[in-house]
Amino acid sequence: MSVPLFEHHPQRCPFGHELAPGRVLVGWTPCLCAPAREAETQGRGLGHLWVRCEACREEGWEATFYEPAHDVTQRHAQ
Repeated sequence: MSVPLFEHHPQRCPFGHELAPGRVLVGWTPCLCAPAREAETQGRGLGHLWVRCEACREEGWEATFYEPAHDVTQRHAQ
């Protein structure tokens, strides 16, 4: 089954930087939180795709988006 990478792809970070190719770092992290478990049932894997704004990183900030959204009350899988 083919699924899009993002259901809700942000266009800009909270600090106003454009989230475009070459301006972000993209990765995946395993996780056992409820949204990640739900995503697995839809063929997205048991974890989160994440996008980090590199302009923020260069300025000493951190802006990372998770798809699906991470439940902060749960820990990432180790």
